[in-house]
Amino acid sequence: MLTDNWKELAGKAQSTFQKSLKQAIELADFDEGLAKRYGALPSAIGANVEDFGSPAQFPLEEYLKALPKKVLDITEKDPVELLKDLKSRKVTCVEVLKAYTAASIVASKLTNCVQEFLPIEALQYAQKLDADYETKKHLPLYGLPFSIKEMIPFVGRSVTHGSLCYLDRIVDYNADIVNILIANGAYPFVRTTNPQSLMMLECVSFSHGRTVNAYNGMLTSGGSSGGEGALNGMRASPFGLGSDIGGSIRCPAAFNGIYGLRSTLGRIPTADYFSCNRGSESILSVTGPLSRSLDTVNLVMKTVIEAKPWLIDPTLVPLDWKRPENKKFRVGIYVSDHIVNPSPPINRALSMVTEKLKSLGNFEVVTFEPYKPEKVTEILGKLYFEDGARDFRATLQTGEPLLEQTRWAIEGAEDLDMHDQWYWNLQKQAYRKEFLKHWCSYTDNDGNVLDAVIAPVFPNVAAKHETTKYWTYTSQWNLLDYPVLAFPVTKVDESLDQPYKNYKPLNDLDKYFYEQYDSPSSFKNAPANLCLVGLRFTDEKLVEIANILRN
Repeated sequence: MLTDNWKELAGKAQSTFQKSLKQAIELADFDEGLAKRYGALPSAIGANVEDFGSPAQFPLEEYLKALPKKVLDITEKDPVELLKDLKSRKVTCVEVLKAYTAASIVASKLTNCVQEFLPIEALQYAQKLDADYETKKHLPLYGLPFSIKEMIPFVGRSVTHGSLCYLDRIVDYNADIVNILIANGAYPFVRTTNPQSLMMLECVSFSHGRTVNAYNGMLTSGGSSGGEGALNGMRASPFGLGSDIGGSIRCPAAFNGIYGLRSTLGRIPTADYFSCNRGSESILSVTGPLSRSLDTVNLVMKTVIEAKPWLIDPTLVPLDWKRPENKKFRVGIYVSDHIVNPSPPINRALSMVTEKLKSLGNFEVVTFEPYKPEKVTEILGKLYFEDGARDFRATLQTGEPLLEQTRWAIEGAEDLDMHDQWYWNLQKQAYRKEFLKHWCSYTDNDGNVLDAVIAPVFPNVAAKHETTKYWTYTSQWNLLDYPVLAFPVTKVDESLDQPYKNYKPLNDLDKYFYEQYDSPSSFKNAPANLCLVGLRFTDEKLVEIANILRN
């Protein structure tokens, strides 16, 4: 672990980024026109990591104007459709890589979502796939580049999970899931940003600065897979890999208007990722794909699971990925946790989805009431930082300042002795059993259990920076280890989503979030996503229901 001056380390991190950017620009074949448009773009990348630049108000709009048609013809195509072009050789792997590299360079300037480009390794992968076309074209992900969150090990690169002191932690292996995807024809082309400590629903660190939202640069990209959310929200990656211990896939997906799956623990590999509190098994992080394409999310999950990863990672369950056979679905609508009520656009999204489900002949809809969400906060307040955040605080010995969102996350953390840990783990197990009973109480007279619950991901759409100080809507499902799929519904509408008049807040926290939603114009263009929640190991069913909802 490095203990040098943090500002020097920040400079080193920025130097690594700039070197990779230069190499990426060379790979992408920037012509004079694109180079000129790129140079004129507003930048979310500041002069240093304490300078957050001058982001565009609507980054995605700038992105689409900047990129040439030959790039957009590739990157705007649904990745599953692009796979058909790759397999039929209408386009080569190198051409796809160059297009997505150009797209990611532009997306990075606009949102600061890339920690490091991987142009040298990615080109080698793409060239090899092209050279071996006849023997590789059958692979399910043949020729698709993908992005990976910085905390996910990639050979020859430092893995810091947002802490500068780990810049010298160069790994000599790829994460298991990365190797599985490579074996199936895909390959990493960028590493995306994650925040200090990972434990925040925003994405800011002294390694890269601040990552902003793809749709509104004045709002957060979410966290901790914030770089993945922004990059995929900009449509500058076919799909990406994130991790989730409290909402870190779902919030970035929701805030950037894409799909993001928090898979059930034991479905796909995560155990070899890096984070603080590594070795704790009280609340475990899981992984999952993020993409603007639901079909791609499904294909990635199917591909990884069909590789039988349980023969590589002994923590996994030998369970195939199978399309559910349901002809009819029973779905609960979770309107509020009664601690913080959702904002107008989230409530409108809930109404839209409810009405659509009711209009379909194969769905029964019921209202789903929360079950002791205050207990979730109490248990997770103990189990997220069982060591009183000692492990995280040790990463600050370089003098790296504590960021506001991290401070909020670790505030009140207690160093628990073994018996206290046992006690709170028993509380966790008791809550899981009680909640399952609550879920099953919605079983109808014919014995049909709820297939899923549709709920908010966050009380609001993408939040203003440094205001995401509530995660019970997401962390509840981590405590329960239920799979959750964030999915897009609509966007903020300035005429339909006015703040509520004469609103009486439930409590001080509710008042805080009510006041945050001051005007729909502050959240202009922001996506309004919801999430589908299922019982453990029903991940496929969530994808199936989301597929019905999008049609």
